[in-house]
Amino acid sequence: MKFYVKDILQNKITEIQSRIPLPIKTPSFSVTFANILENITSETVNKEFQLNTEKKEYSLISGSYEDDYPRLSSDEISILMPRIDAAIKNASCTYGIGEYMIRAIIKQESSFQPFALSTSGAMGLMQLMPDTAGWLSVGDPYNIEENINGGTQYFRDQLNAFDGNTELALAAYNAGPNNVIKYNGIPPFAQTQDFVKKVMQYYNSYVLMKSQK
Repeated sequence: MKFYVKDILQNKITEIQSRIPLPIKTPSFSVTFANILENITSETVNKEFQLNTEKKEYSLISGSYEDDYPRLSSDEISILMPRIDAAIKNASCTYGIGEYMIRAIIKQESSFQPFALSTSGAMGLMQLMPDTAGWLSVGDPYNIEENINGGTQYFRDQLNAFDGNTELALAAYNAGPNNVIKYNGIPPFAQTQDFVKKVMQYYNSYVLMKSQK
């Protein structure tokens, strides 16, 4: 039996299509699979998510993930990582936030899943709530660059608000700045306390790995 590259590519597109609610435009096979995957933006999924999210009441704190958002495999994520890395670097330079901190927030928020959606409506890599995304002028929360830029800007705003205190800024990122002010510190919410702890653990592990290279 002979296997052709175009057949393997078509099978992979079909596999991704089965996990995304709207049709993928099938391009010419002269392009690479990486090009196809990179061009799958929220235009493909946004309408379906809007139908789902319009009916919900959102709390301030993100909840567990929805069961039906399109999860990418580790191989698919690895194809997108150069684009994610470039967006992290750009946001780091723009807002003066270390790349490892941005990466740690993404790791905790979505584990690098661009289409992540929480039960409270938080969207994308850095889990932006709809109101927050709107305030930050993020038109497409599932777009890698827009999401990372918006999330980093929001974290910078929290650092500024809490005198550069990283843990308070992380708590505000997760639970909202009003709750940090209300409780005069990290709020007594299990999810927020776990969020701050995990992000700092990821951050420290990235720094340690860098020092060992």
